[in-house]
Amino acid sequence: MLLQKLDNVELLDLDGNTVSTDDFRGKNTLIFMWASW
Repeated sequence: MLLQKLDNVELLDLDGNTVSTDDFRGKNTLIFMWASW
């Protein structure tokens, strides 16, 4: 298990709204990133 503090990152959700990692600060959060090359 990897437990690290993440710097603030802002991304767009599927509706075009900005979502920030600061929105989840203090909460247990799993971030799953996937890419197809």
